[in-house]
Amino acid sequence: MSVWALALRNVRRNRRRSLLTAGIVVFGFAAFALAGGFISQTFSGLKDGTIRGGVGHLQVARPETFAGAEERTLEHGISDVGAVETIVRKDPAVAAVLPRIDFVGLLSNGNRSVPYLGVGFDPVDEARNMETRTLLVSGRWFASSGEIAVVLGTGLAGAVGAKAGDTVTVFGTTPEGVLNAIDATVAGLAELPVKELNDRYLATTIPAASRLLDVGGTVSKLVVMLKPGEKAEDAAPRLRAALSAAGTPLAVRTWRELALFYNQVRVLYAGIFGFMGAVLVIVVLLACANTMTMAAAERTREIGTLRAIGTPPETVRAMFVAEGVMLALAGSVAGAVLALLVRAGLNASHIMLPPPPGASHGTPIHVAFYPLTYLAGLAAMLATLAAASYFPARRASRIPIVEALAHI
Repeated sequence: MSVWALALRNVRRNRRRSLLTAGIVVFGFAAFALAGGFISQTFSGLKDGTIRGGVGHLQVARPETFAGAEERTLEHGISDVGAVETIVRKDPAVAAVLPRIDFVGLLSNGNRSVPYLGVGFDPVDEARNMETRTLLVSGRWFASSGEIAVVLGTGLAGAVGAKAGDTVTVFGTTPEGVLNAIDATVAGLAELPVKELNDRYLATTIPAASRLLDVGGTVSKLVVMLKPGEKAEDAAPRLRAALSAAGTPLAVRTWRELALFYNQVRVLYAGIFGFMGAVLVIVVLLACANTMTMAAAERTREIGTLRAIGTPPETVRAMFVAEGVMLALAGSVAGAVLALLVRAGLNASHIMLPPPPGASHGTPIHVAFYPLTYLAGLAAMLATLAAASYFPARRASRIPIVEALAHI
């Protein structure tokens, strides 16, 4: 009779102990799979939110702009926007190119002035590629690409007492250092996920920003969106080479290089979830090791009998390890079913999670299905049960036969 057949008989014979061990594996595997799906979904959502929140997949600007060395408005802006945009659009991975003007100034309602962080963009392309429009909680989006209007963060609007439909005065500084101002209609209010940005956010059209700053045809940077499936790390070198060949002294940065907040939150989450995963694996390992140790102790006389009829110690150890592997496989299958059921229940519950670091509102819980997580859980359970079975079996198989037969 093979080792596997003997192991199967022992699993069936010791039904209560087998069910206890398998139960530990079921809940351990389900917790591992659910945690992995939640972590993966969190990182994926954080990445998509960063890119769609305005960073884009890539950004093209002068190196001084990325270095933050700009002392005056658009000091290092891109003046030949059309030529640069044409070069960027030739790359097969590029889906859209969004010009941006970054500026700062004061927003006033006539009685009070509050500093803002302004951005000028094409509202049509912005709505098509970014999620800014979906953040509107009051009013409307821009009616046209040339409308002299602003969309304010709810925090900034609250600071000046502005609401949709009001007229506010936007102050800015031209590249020559001259203070300029325009009157603009508050088209709508947006609630941005990062509170600090929500308290300073002002968006307007490129013509309105150009009129305020008294610049024409100059932008701060180009935000590049890639086609689905394309990687920023692959497209960036091609764009750098194309711009360099055209004699354009511009730098290209990927979203990972620009999204400091994303990188910080990712490291924070990786540390938290990694610690929780390590604790989970240790708990399952200790529980299974305790169960298998008790099983080996209870079957000492059985082991002595097997040794007395000529069964080598390595066969005894292999039999115990085979039992652990069988329990790991059965428990993992049941754990996968349990994880899928719990996942469906959680996704349908619409439970709201607290806001992540720096965010102003939470998001509904969503656990994604990632097959790699389930495969990793299976590998972890197999390794854990094999290790938990091997060491007690090795100790029991080393006991002298006479002593094992006399064991009570």
